Amino acid sequence: MSNTSGGKPSARVYRRRRITVAVAALVLIGLIVWGITVLVGMFTSSDAPSPDAAAPSVQSSPSAGSGEEAQTASANACKEGEVKITASTDKKSYAPEENPVLTLGIENTSDRECEVNVGTSQQEFLISSGSDRIFSTVDCLANSEDVLLKFAAGQKENAKFDWNRNRSAPGCKAVNAQPLPGTYKFTAALGELTSDPVTFVLK
Repeated sequence: MSNTSGGKPSARVYRRRRITVAVAALVLIGLIVWGITVLVGMFTSSDAPSPDAAAPSVQSSPSAGSGEEAQTASANACKEGEVKITASTDKKSYAPEENPVLTLGIENTSDRECEVNVGTSQQEFLISSGSDRIFSTVDCLANSEDVLLKFAAGQKENAKFDWNRNRSAPGCKAVNAQPLPGTYKFTAALGELTSDPVTFVLK
């Protein structure tokens, strides 16, 4: 006999309702879990790096500016044959109590402005007597430096050195002997450029 209006639902109806409620609950739980996963993923990707992600690395490569500066410096440098080096002394002969003042002269013999490294890293004041090397400023040179100087066409500059009549040896080795009276030769050099020698006398 079928149910009449106002009667209790059958057992089959109860089962269908329970199944429907259970399926709806599972779907709802699934949506909640999915939403939480998406949110966690968003915060993880934006705020925390992956453990397998490599650290950022910086690669050094010459910039356009540095390359242009190097080319400009090379173009501005005085070339071979554009610079003349000379050697001179303040006197031709020195009394026993006098120290020679040596001068390294630098002249731009070209018709253009160019740069020369005139630093102590390039300078040498060399004194010799016959085949005997007496003294050189490079033997005991410390804290040498590079100094780039612009030379206008025809410009002359010089560097002076007061020699106190001592001897020196490569590597700044100790030398006990002192130069004796006689004729000596002074040669100036700037890098690979060398002057003609000049002679002077120590009394």
